[in-house]
Parts: sequence; structure tokens; C-alpha cells
Amino acid sequence: METARKTAGKAPAPAAAATNPNIRKYQQASGWDVLEPSSEKVLAARAKRYLEFLSLCKTERETLAFIEKAARSDGFKPLAAEDKKSLKPGDRVFCISKNRAMALAVIGKHPAVEGFRIVAAHHDVPHLDLKSLPLYEKYGTALFKTHYYGGIKKFQWAAIPLSLHVFAVTKAGKTLRFAIGEKPGEPVFTITDIAPHLAAKIQNDRKANETLRGEELNILVGHRPLPKKDKNAPASKGEERVKGAVLEHLFTKYGLEEEDLAWAEIEATPAFEAREVGFDASMIGGFGHDDRACVMAAYEAIREIKVPEYTSIALLFDKEEIGSAGASGAQSMMISDIMNILLHATSKGADYSDLRRAISNTYVLSGDTSVPIDPTFDGAFDPTNSGYLGNGVWICRFTGAGGKSGSSEADIEFIARIRALLGAEKIPYQFGEMGKVDEGGGGTVAKFMAQMNMHVLDLCLPVLSLHSPFEVLSKADYHHTIDAYRVFLSKTF
Repeated sequence: METARKTAGKAPAPAAAATNPNIRKYQQASGWDVLEPSSEKVLAARAKRYLEFLSLCKTERETLAFIEKAARSDGFKPLAAEDKKSLKPGDRVFCISKNRAMALAVIGKHPAVEGFRIVAAHHDVPHLDLKSLPLYEKYGTALFKTHYYGGIKKFQWAAIPLSLHVFAVTKAGKTLRFAIGEKPGEPVFTITDIAPHLAAKIQNDRKANETLRGEELNILVGHRPLPKKDKNAPASKGEERVKGAVLEHLFTKYGLEEEDLAWAEIEATPAFEAREVGFDASMIGGFGHDDRACVMAAYEAIREIKVPEYTSIALLFDKEEIGSAGASGAQSMMISDIMNILLHATSKGADYSDLRRAISNTYVLSGDTSVPIDPTFDGAFDPTNSGYLGNGVWICRFTGAGGKSGSSEADIEFIARIRALLGAEKIPYQFGEMGKVDEGGGGTVAKFMAQMNMHVLDLCLPVLSLHSPFEVLSKADYHHTIDAYRVFLSKTF
């Protein structure tokens, strides 16, 4: 092989490629790096309020009760369809639908027919519901049968402390609301799991989604039997003295009979408070970030608004985790009903065509949580197209699964307006999808609101360990999400 011939002197270096100083590479910013010193106290106060909210609100009814109480103290007044109120810019009102969903609104300067600005979130979370006739006795213990709600990893619910949250109406018509297991010193409940010593045949060969099966999610609720009527008499089969003792306790303390359980809402939730996470306390861990983080962020945003350009609404749905079904879910007519109430309260002589115009002129941010790249399970993610914990609000142009099945894809014109708003306010944002293509996926309420002919964009909040009993979010992301919602609800474009 011929070698290169040497030449006298040094060969000239290749010319450097010309660099256009106007070309900038896109780079995500940490939500912590862009935090102004003046915002530190605001972030801390918001995080403290959120910790309290998340610890107190374990069920849908508890969440709405908390928000209603806070709203009334912040000057929001109830508004019903039969009210003949005439509202003006700056008025603050709220509507509650079927005691399961809620809308808070601040009336804007523009007529309602020109559209609303909505942040939509959902307050239901994955949990365990009791079956209609849950109580039974087996091998000296009393247990409650359950039916899980939403997408959970069932094995995560075993061997942790659980609380029971009860909403019941007795045969006499008395309404009962109480929780057991939330206060210090109260007993808790739990679901047992098989010891590793005996799991080899009965459990170890199961797939992960069957490590604990649905019919095995039975809650341990009692063990001490009723006293025997005759201490010397032998135990007889079918006595069920442990079950009887539980029923006696329920009746004596709460006035509940066994049949009342079938007519009640009884939810089992983790019996621990939300906590700060990390040496630096930079994160919050707790039950129900999905989607109560966005619920509280939407409320924090709308409470700060004085007189918006367009009527602003924080819309809190139920039933998202099971497909947004029912009268309180995003597939219901509740949205148009609430918009119609607001339209008639601000515009005399409004008709159906005005309602349709208002709906088609409406812009919505679907506020839900999504899964950022997990440092332990990063193989499920595309690192260049994933959300990151702490990088600010997460813009999801589409959701769904596979070939964008079940997705609502936002129009670029709307996205451009959000980009301008966030940029003007220096709110950090990031882009991403939930995991790799064909890895899985998920949906939000966005597609149901888009079906009504609204402009909709998913603006998500990154949450690790999503749908677990102890989810984790960044305080910085939560803080910037509130700011993003506030700017969207209050400004015009």
C-alpha cells in the first residue's frame, strides 16, 4: 500500500464551519435554576398548603368539601341554574354537580359568547372500594372484600396501613361521614400478603400483574370474637363471632347495620400523610398526586385572579380514572350545563346558538399528571422525548397509546399562543411523551372536551411512581404549574 507523501511544512488546518450566532439549540431549563429568589417564599407557602390538602383529602367528597370551604373563604359564592343572578367582571362563583364535580369561575371582561378559559383537572384517584356486602369471617379474622378502582399495581396495596372513609345514609335517612385510621392513635387496616417462606408455589411464578389478584385484596378489619354466651359450651360452626363483633362495633359507634354497608360509599386509602421527600425536602410524596396536584394547582391559580380578560373556570371532574364516565365525568353534559349557567348569568337573552359559539371559542388546558423518565426504569423511556422531574410544566401535544390511539392532538396555533404566554412570564416548560412508542400510554379528559369543539392542550405535571399509594412530585414543578395556569386563565391572546 502506498504511503502518503510528505510535503514540506505543515498542512493547513481545514476551514472551520461558519456558525450563525442567531441559531440556538433547544435546551430545557431546570425549574429550580430559573426560580427567582423572590419566589422562594411563595413556593414554600404553596407547598405547605398542598401538603395539608393532600393529607386531608383522600376521597372525592373530601376533596370537594375542602375546595368548597376554601373557595367560600376566598370570596366565591354558589351559583345554581335556577338562580337569576346577573354577574359582572370580577365576580367569583362556583357550581357543584351531583356532589361529585365542581366548577369555580371568575367572570371576565369579554362576553361569555367569546369563549371561556378553562383549566380542567380530575379529583378522583385510584383506590379500593368495598363490595356491596363486604364483611365476612374466615379462620378467626374478619375481612372486607374490595373492588379496586382505576389502574393500580395490586401488589402495592398489601402490607401497608389503610384507612376507611365512609359516606352512608342509614335506613332512617341519617347521613354519616367519618374516617377511621387517619388520626394519630386510631387503629388502621391492612391487606395481608404471603410470607416469602411460603410463596414459592402459590405466588412466585405469577406475572407481576397477578402477584396479588383482585379477589385477594381483602382488608383485615377484626379478630376478637364476641364473648360466648356459655363459656363452657364448645365452639360451633357458623357462629361467626368475629364478624358479629365487627357489626356490633359499627352499630354501637356509628349506628351502621350490615345492610347499610351495601348502601354506602366506603373507600380504602393509604393511612399516611403526605411528606417532604429528600435530604433537601425538594419533593413531595403522598397518595393522590394524580390528579389532586392539578386540582389544587388550578384552585391556587384561580384564587389569585382578580378580573380576567375572559371568564376563567377551574373545572374539577370525577371518574377520569375509569374513563370519565357517569354524570360527573368529562363525557357528561355537565360541561355545557355549567357554561350555559354562566352564559345566562352574564348575557341577557342568550340562546343555544350563543352557547355553541361560546363552546367553540373556548380554550382549555387539560391539567393532569404524566410519567417522567424514571432513573431506575429508564429503559421504558425515550430520553430525548420524555418529561423530567423538576424541568417545569410538561407540554403534551398528544396522549393516547400506540399510534396515538385515544388521543387528542392539540392544534399548533393554540400551542403557539401558550408558548408566547409561558415565554413572556419566564415559566419553564418541557416537551415529551409518556414512554417509548408502543411501550404503553394513557389518556386524559382532553379528548372529551375536544369532541365538543374546544381548543384543548394537555399541560401536565411530572409524577414518579404514578398510580402507586405514594407518588412523588417536584415542588418546583408544582409551583410553576400554578403560575402557568394563572397566566393562562388571566391573560388574553
